[in-house]
Amino acid sequence: MKRILILAAASVAILTLSGCGTTSVYQRDRPDEFAVTRSEPIQVPAEFNLPKPTPNAPRPQAGDTKQQVLDGMFGGNVPTSRPQSGQ
Repeated sequence: MKRILILAAASVAILTLSGCGTTSVYQRDRPDEFAVTRSEPIQVPAEFNLPKPTPNAPRPQAGDTKQQVLDGMFGGNVPTSRPQSGQ
């Protein structure tokens, strides 16, 4: 019984201390967290040059999403095939 207790304690000690060592499997080039440099601060442009809103103009978000996708992909009104009914 005493021999089993000693073997169990030795096994636990070896497994516990094996995490402290390093092997070639875990040695790799890691980034140095202390070598990080600061980037330049964000600059706000002097003028945004945004177009003025037009009264009663249609909203760009309004409209058919499918048509917007087709316009974006193919550049304009493109005839589409008629959807097939699920039979």
